[in-house]
Amino acid sequence: MSEAAERRRPRRAVRWRGRGLFSGRAVQVSVSPGEPGRGWQWAVGRGPATPLLATQLEPQPQHSRLRSPEGDCVELPEHIFAALVMLDVDDCTIGFHGGEAPLLDGSALPFVRGLLQAGICGRPARRGLRVEVAWRGRLVCWNGGTRPSRARTFIDVDHARELGGTRYYPGARPGCALVFGRQGASRYGGRPRLPDEPAWHKLLDVLGDLGPYRAHGRLNGTMRLSDPSHLTNPAAIEEALAEARIGYHGEVPADSS
Repeated sequence: MSEAAERRRPRRAVRWRGRGLFSGRAVQVSVSPGEPGRGWQWAVGRGPATPLLATQLEPQPQHSRLRSPEGDCVELPEHIFAALVMLDVDDCTIGFHGGEAPLLDGSALPFVRGLLQAGICGRPARRGLRVEVAWRGRLVCWNGGTRPSRARTFIDVDHARELGGTRYYPGARPGCALVFGRQGASRYGGRPRLPDEPAWHKLLDVLGDLGPYRAHGRLNGTMRLSDPSHLTNPAAIEEALAEARIGYHGEVPADSS
């Protein structure tokens, strides 16, 4: 089988519509099959597609942001990126319309389901990436599969009040996030979908911030993070690459057996 035939990409284009968390407006994101060997490309509106680069990621305190070479910004791309990482997609074009990716249910699950329904051609990597996240005494690990996609974003009730509730997040809807009370129990958003769901969402965010690196090839090795955040994830990823704890396909990371 040729190298091009082994590369993974969606069989057809798929699109998601919803509300932007920060704007409250109708927004959408699409993923289309990419040309084999081109990696991940992205476009804003009707603008030209451009390769996705790590330098285009601008981490914010609670989310990530992309800035195009033309200066256009896109908020909250991390959940669609995480879905593409979990499904091991090699070549695709991601289109953002409205300045944000839709929040949907606050997780990456709708993106994973849409991509699986569209179908993905090509072979999954034989050798993969392992990500371990420790957060508030909880340890969760990912070594393939889509389990983290179910984890929704979360916030504690006091922080939500400080931010002014839904006025700060005009696109928020019931069920799109877990809101935890002072005793640690979920106050809003229903029951957690996973044990330690906040820790799993932290891992999901790491996978999303890995997207601009996965855009250029399959990664392998092991990366361990403690109390990660969008502000610290890019530096942690760069350090793991520099120290060869993770590397691209064909490289042998330092801690691999």
